[in-house]
Amino acid sequence: MATIYYSTINNELKKAINSKSISEEELKKIYVNLKENLKKKKKTINIVMIVVLAIFIMMGIPTVARANDSEMTKFFIMLFVPVFALIYVIVYLTQFGLIKMQFNKAIKNNYPELSEKIKL
Repeated sequence: MATIYYSTINNELKKAINSKSISEEELKKIYVNLKENLKKKKKTINIVMIVVLAIFIMMGIPTVARANDSEMTKFFIMLFVPVFALIYVIVYLTQFGLIKMQFNKAIKNNYPELSEKIKL
């Protein structure tokens, strides 16, 4: 059985935010660091998704060309677009969404005065 890798914020960071043991300056530095890391990761994942899209298209063109059937082409496109969108949503949530949700929730609950300034 395969496992799905997902990213979350560090447990020590979560505990420190919840106990309010981090100063506002340190929290701002952590925010900048997280934001930069997520930006780099997002760029990499977007490149990977473009490569996956290109592979799907390259595999689909010969199939559609040989079919000479407009119904087959419509089926391929109607199947491909939702599958690709679903893959992107799953990747986004597992790699960015959880981190953003956890960080923003922890900040909102424990540092409400900073929740709008350092929202991921």
